[in-house]
Amino acid sequence: MNRTTQEAAIGRGFTLIELLVVIAIIALLVAILFPVFAQAREKGRQTACVSNLRQIGIAVAMYRQDFDETNPYHRLCPDTPADATCINAPVPDASAIPPVPPSGPNEIWWAPYDPLQSPEPKDAPLPDSVYTGVRAGMLYGYFKNLAIFRCPSYGQGQVGYAMSYITTGPKGRPDAEVVNPGAYFFWDHARTPGCADTRAGVHVTDGPWTPFPASADTRRTHYPFRHTSGFLGLRYDGGVRWRKPEGLVNADFDATKTP
Repeated sequence: MNRTTQEAAIGRGFTLIELLVVIAIIALLVAILFPVFAQAREKGRQTACVSNLRQIGIAVAMYRQDFDETNPYHRLCPDTPADATCINAPVPDASAIPPVPPSGPNEIWWAPYDPLQSPEPKDAPLPDSVYTGVRAGMLYGYFKNLAIFRCPSYGQGQVGYAMSYITTGPKGRPDAEVVNPGAYFFWDHARTPGCADTRAGVHVTDGPWTPFPASADTRRTHYPFRHTSGFLGLRYDGGVRWRKPEGLVNADFDATKTP
């Protein structure tokens, strides 16, 4: 190759077809790798969520030690002494039309939660200063870390998990009465941090409260597809399990019957 030919080869550059081939290869690699990166990010969020639920389980165990081996309630309504455990109190929702107020100024939930605010505030997450006094909840003091109550895959809610408040669940029950260690106590949940079937007409006064049926959860708030088309749940024994909603049965939540 003479000098003229070498200079021509060096200065020639890419043809349009060559550029299109390179762009197509890059696009193909992006299409292949993007889902892999997305799955890796979700796996990281799922791992953080598992850690949160386990820490909540530890906080509940510490609470039991402080309260005569009795589990916490999902919510207390001391301003209404006739219904102090909120069995018949409406679930507060500042975003409803008309808004549903809390039972009173001293209402307290298991997690840091302000019932005067929307369950999904526009400016979520709310400042830490909101969660003081009764708004800090029953379990916050054991870790003093708001992050463990927020699922990293659900940034718009005040709380990312719900406590079961079905009648046969662990809430408010002495530890000795829980005979099903696999009963689900907390799980991924949207909006309010408590879960039972509170639809009008499905319960009588003073209960009994039953699990919300997965088949009726069309909005995916009670059992959200938050982690790989499923959700994470904390069992009474401290184990965290990934579940698909359609596989749930009422016995999964019942703490009073031996499995």
